[in-house]
Amino acid sequence: MITTSRQNWSLNSIVRVGFLRLRVIAVIPTPANHEPDQYALESLDGTRWYRFTPHLGIHRVDTRAIAIEPTF
Repeated sequence: MITTSRQNWSLNSIVRVGFLRLRVIAVIPTPANHEPDQYALESLDGTRWYRFTPHLGIHRVDTRAIAIEPTF
C-alpha cells in the first residue's frame, strides 16, 4: 500500500495518476515478486479500467475483472 503520498490510496478513493482522475477499486498485493503492490483503478464514469504499479506505470485493460485479478 502506498503510504508516503499526499493522496489517499484506500478503496473507493479518488487519486490522480498523471492527468487522470481515477477511483481505486482494488489493492492487489504482490508478495512473491518483490515489486510494489498493484492497484486496480477505474475512470470516474466507470467505463475504463487500469492497472497501476508504482514506478512501473499504468496500463489500460479491457474489463474490470482483468483489472482486479491478481498476477504473480
